[in-house]
Amino acid sequence: MLRSYQFKNKTKSVTRTVRIDEDIDYQLEKLAHEQRVSVNYFANQALRKFVEWDVFADRLGFVTLPSDIFEKLVGFVTDEQAKELGGWFGKNLAKDLIAFLFKRVDLETSVRALELLGPRYGKAFRFEYTNDGHLTTVILNHGFGRKASLFYGEAVKALLKDLVNTTVDIGLSEHQVFAQIVGPNEFRITMAPANAPSIAPVHPLQKP
Repeated sequence: MLRSYQFKNKTKSVTRTVRIDEDIDYQLEKLAHEQRVSVNYFANQALRKFVEWDVFADRLGFVTLPSDIFEKLVGFVTDEQAKELGGWFGKNLAKDLIAFLFKRVDLETSVRALELLGPRYGKAFRFEYTNDGHLTTVILNHGFGRKASLFYGEAVKALLKDLVNTTVDIGLSEHQVFAQIVGPNEFRITMAPANAPSIAPVHPLQKP
């Protein structure tokens, strides 16, 4: 059975003293009390998001958009336009993002980028992944309808086939994209089940 995952961060903890604004400290204390976690947890999550995502998203011109608006925008395009836009995103913007984040584009970094765009930071979709050493399976659940599935399906196909030189089989439903990848995927990614507090879904889009 597939599960939703986040990639495990293999880093040691260090102790650092920082000064923060009083209102930020108040909000951190309030959130920590409401969700029954430590202030350190929230602070670390915020800093990690900044160094892993915000810096790069800002440089590449990403903007945050409410999911309802994204769903409306996708509804205005034709099926062919949704597929064309998805293919363009996979071949161009996704490649730029991966190269910028990881300095190389292959199956491993492509899967990591999908995880960042999905459940970890971008919140564009829910992400499920499995790899048995030969067959990689990726599932995107989004809830935005059939045209969004066409968009995501072509994006995944363009990214994983054209950029990574693999064989990709895509299956679509109203709110889901199912991809099976066979190719040079001799890699193992250490991951742990996602357990971070959920936040309102938003969708990253590229500025014109």
